[in-house]
Amino acid sequence: MSVITVKNLNFKYPQSNKAALFDVSFGIEKGSYVAVVGYNGCGKSTLARLLCGLEKADSGTIEIKENNRIGIVFQSPKDQLVSGLVSRDTAFGPQNLGLSESEVELRVIESLNIVDMLDRAGSSTSALSLGQTQKIALSGVIALRPEILILDEAVSMLDPESRSEILDFIRYWHKCGNTIIQITHDLETLKDADTVLGMEDGRVFFYGTQKAFLENRENIRRICGEDLPKNKRNFPVVECDAQRHVSKPPLETSLKIEKLTYVHDVVSKHPSDYSTTSGHGVFDINLDFYKGSLTALTGPSGAGKSTLMELCAGLLIPQSGEIKVAAGAGLSEKNSRPVLAQQNAQAALFEPFAADDVAFGARNRGLSGSQLIERVKTCMNQAALPFDQFGERRTFELSGGEQRRLAIAGILALDADVIMFDEPTAGLDSSARQEVMKLLRRLADEGKTVIFSTHKRDEADYADREIVIKNGRVESDTLDQVVKSDSTVVECDAQRRVSKPPKPPKPALSELPPSDSASLIAGLKKLSLGLSRSRRKKIAPVEKLPPALRILLFTILFVCSLAIRPLWLCVAALFTGLLYCILCGFSLKRLLIASLKILPFLLFFSIFQMIFHPALPDEVRYTSWKWFMVTPSKLLFCLAAIIRTDAALAFISGFFVSTPEYALMDGLNVLLTPLRLCRLPVRYLILVIEIIFRFIPLLVDEAVSILKTQTIRGGLGQVKGKIAKMKAVLPLIVPLIIQSIKRSEALADAITMRCFK
Repeated sequence: MSVITVKNLNFKYPQSNKAALFDVSFGIEKGSYVAVVGYNGCGKSTLARLLCGLEKADSGTIEIKENNRIGIVFQSPKDQLVSGLVSRDTAFGPQNLGLSESEVELRVIESLNIVDMLDRAGSSTSALSLGQTQKIALSGVIALRPEILILDEAVSMLDPESRSEILDFIRYWHKCGNTIIQITHDLETLKDADTVLGMEDGRVFFYGTQKAFLENRENIRRICGEDLPKNKRNFPVVECDAQRHVSKPPLETSLKIEKLTYVHDVVSKHPSDYSTTSGHGVFDINLDFYKGSLTALTGPSGAGKSTLMELCAGLLIPQSGEIKVAAGAGLSEKNSRPVLAQQNAQAALFEPFAADDVAFGARNRGLSGSQLIERVKTCMNQAALPFDQFGERRTFELSGGEQRRLAIAGILALDADVIMFDEPTAGLDSSARQEVMKLLRRLADEGKTVIFSTHKRDEADYADREIVIKNGRVESDTLDQVVKSDSTVVECDAQRRVSKPPKPPKPALSELPPSDSASLIAGLKKLSLGLSRSRRKKIAPVEKLPPALRILLFTILFVCSLAIRPLWLCVAALFTGLLYCILCGFSLKRLLIASLKILPFLLFFSIFQMIFHPALPDEVRYTSWKWFMVTPSKLLFCLAAIIRTDAALAFISGFFVSTPEYALMDGLNVLLTPLRLCRLPVRYLILVIEIIFRFIPLLVDEAVSILKTQTIRGGLGQVKGKIAKMKAVLPLIVPLIIQSIKRSEALADAITMRCFK
């Protein structure tokens, strides 16, 4: 019996000249496992959105049998998260189903345990790596217990061990009688399916059994491609001079890392968390990277690979250690700083058209006219994104794989000596993956230092060198024996060749400081952590109170601080506010700094008070000029206003540091119970507040991503000083508005698919 029937489906995105789907028809049997395969941009994700009801077809029909809930894991996992806390995000769907608290908690524990993220239940969702975010997105869907589970490249960013565990669960979920629709390019995942739906240019070119699909070798090559050739990793072979001695060392250091340590802010612990959490980052890293080499960084999600590359790109400020680069022509050269193609490709794009986005960095490096056009064409073609076909395409119309290739093209346009790629092939089809990996090899052969992170075994084996990172430390390095060589001159064999290179001489290296905008990035990240309550701190006395009582206490104190007028009461309110901050665990030093920052504004408004506030009869006038008059009563009134404002600031600061999002939601649920009993839509109000708490830190994180991209591509220039920092923020405004619209649309889709009505 067909659980899904699709007939003559047609769909085209607005402002697009090309149909995304054309005359698509098929049927899916209940309890089947369907693999949807095809190149990037062929319409797979569009089909998934239509099946979920997130898009409406231009023509054709989709019939889904009743009592079959659909759950989908989006290609971009950050688009799926609703709450700022891991456990609450997983609980969001079950709560919308009206389940009891005990059942919701049970589903949260089970779902997080399935994806091996139970130890991060109390973590902020903004503190997770992209692979960990993908796990949380899946746990939130699993918690709904959907009869139809759609997975849009849902394991593309996971390490092999995590990926294997998730695929085991999907097999189990299928055996329980549920229907699986898996969008994939992976041969292993394809073999789990019983049915294959092949798509090309928005059409179905194959629909049949998995056996029939795999019997056709052309299909396998077309969709899954071939494994990359394994690198034998023989040491470089060099010619000797007439005396049979090596005249030129084969390895030349271009990037050196010494005792590098960086620790991210430690995530917080929910009072009802199921386990403790710990800090993450990189610790005491010592590595040399060589010119003309291709190096793979491997290890579990969250191990520190992305952090290490961001440090090398100057985006983060290390707590200790040094990063050095080959001096060459000096650090004044624009290609001296390593550049990074970020893992989150969507956040790395901010120009409306593809060619303009690639040109952004090259233009900042001084290229213009025909040289710039030629550079853009070359880089887009190298990234398997032909300029003639994609140059005038809008970036938001591109598929996830096409966006990743476009981000790579933008980095290539910078023509740097050291190029880093964070998961460059995640979500790419076989053809694009082969092209990207061959591109990395060509760059290394041209003398570039190429570093990339990956979770794919054949990609790691394809590299000249593999460095395994776990828990922020280097666990193994295939080039250790070369680095530890103790000879400077090696005798050659009779053919005047040598298979073992000598120890490379110490190169001329210069210390590479963080980029000028690294402090601005750090400031925004600190703001994001503050908004998402991601800092660990001791539990203060006020935090031990029930959330509802905390809200009531704050409301009474805050309203009173605004309502009082006599100076002595304002002073009393200020001292009460200071005591409240201490009991909430908020630093009085931070409060003083915040008060000093707003003091100029308060003094400015005091001038208006001197004009509009009436003077008492017969009181002393210190000065008088037209409407402006300074008297004792006016001074006391302004002083009371300043003290009253500081008291209110103290109450606000203490409340928000002691009442994170989850406590605020729990407290409001209790306080609004009478309204709920009166059948008023309280859930909508709470959801709006929760979205605000989720969305504001999300926008700050989006600003950080855009700032990182513009820093890498040289779009910010010098940001030293307050005026320079204000100017640096201006280029972020338009991209941030665009990303805000995208995020709001994605959040609306996520809420819809998490059963909120």
